[in-house]
Amino acid sequence: MRIRGILAAFAVALSVVLMVGLAQNGADLLRADRATATDTKRTATDTQPADAGPGTEVQLRAVTFNMCGGLCNKGGTDKLYHIEREISIFVPAPHLIMLQEVCYPQFEWFQNKYAGTYEFGFTPLLTNYTGCGVSDCSVNMDSDPNNDDKRCWIGQVVGARGALGPKDEIPLGGENNQLDNAGNPLVPARTFNALCYDVTLVGVPGKVKGCSVHLRAFDDAKGVSDRARSAQAARLASELDEDIDAGKVVVVGGDFNAVPQPHKGPFLDSFYRSDAEPGGGIGRFYEADSDDYGDPDGAGPDPGYWTMTDPDCVAPAKTCRSGQSTIVDLSPTQLDQRNSKIDYLFFSEATTPETLSGASLPMYFDDAARTSITRFPEDAAKDANGRYLKLSDHTFYRGQATVTVS
Repeated sequence: MRIRGILAAFAVALSVVLMVGLAQNGADLLRADRATATDTKRTATDTQPADAGPGTEVQLRAVTFNMCGGLCNKGGTDKLYHIEREISIFVPAPHLIMLQEVCYPQFEWFQNKYAGTYEFGFTPLLTNYTGCGVSDCSVNMDSDPNNDDKRCWIGQVVGARGALGPKDEIPLGGENNQLDNAGNPLVPARTFNALCYDVTLVGVPGKVKGCSVHLRAFDDAKGVSDRARSAQAARLASELDEDIDAGKVVVVGGDFNAVPQPHKGPFLDSFYRSDAEPGGGIGRFYEADSDDYGDPDGAGPDPGYWTMTDPDCVAPAKTCRSGQSTIVDLSPTQLDQRNSKIDYLFFSEATTPETLSGASLPMYFDDAARTSITRFPEDAAKDANGRYLKLSDHTFYRGQATVTVS
């Protein structure tokens, strides 16, 4: 990655755009419930106000963040004010908030903090997870969810600036033969449901659906997990076809655990549209971070911000399968981590490439007490083993698009 000057200039430019220019047209910008595994019937709600006319254009803003609430934060709520600040920097306020790896007490914190402004919903990825700070989750191992210790729950969250409609959990499969990186059975196994809601949003007079997603992780040598992820993404995209056909704007944010480049696998072919370079796809979505993020002086794309050594999202391409890394460097000896994009913010085809804008923002702690954040790894505090102190091993991802609602 290039030296601080380029990143600092980018950060300053982005800050100005996000805090001042987001009220403009997007074309002028930088570019608690337990999942019911057996219930696959999906419900929907029409959130269109009676006075909304067809073809209304609005700027829709969203954030997605794998906050590593268990592994990195042990279920604690004392550092969540950093996330609150990141949300508040996005001005005007985001309509949708998608969070992943959220421990249930953290979900309750968001509910209480934003009561009266946002409504939040939750679905578990794991219901017997000791990483959220509870050492014994055995009470959750029986078949009765009513006696669960919810402090052992970790999963996905959707927040809406307005009101949530009925929960729409989309079963994604991929729950059999779960393996870790060494090819050993994964214990405990995960449950994969996309958490979606039809939402009524402040300032958006139309039908919108928001989804928070966490697909299968790990990379075993036989590619079992790769095939499962591809199938999960395809299942989700297929299930959302009906919503798009019904005239809804669909926004999907989350940790897909897959890179965008088609030559590395067809994981996201089902999301990217046919005009996404390189290679296209068979999907109906645009990704928010799909411009070239060139140097502020116009010298061209900076490979340090990209997932490929030679950036491919250059003119005349308008929408691309690329973008900034969403993985935070773990230590000074693991700089290759920055070239991994696995988190996404997809807007359905109710938008256009020209109005898309996305930013992937790392969150390192710059002090041992973890009271303040820096974007720069060279300013990050380190633990006793020389690893950077960070809020999450993922970046905080803000994005927006001008959409046509019906």
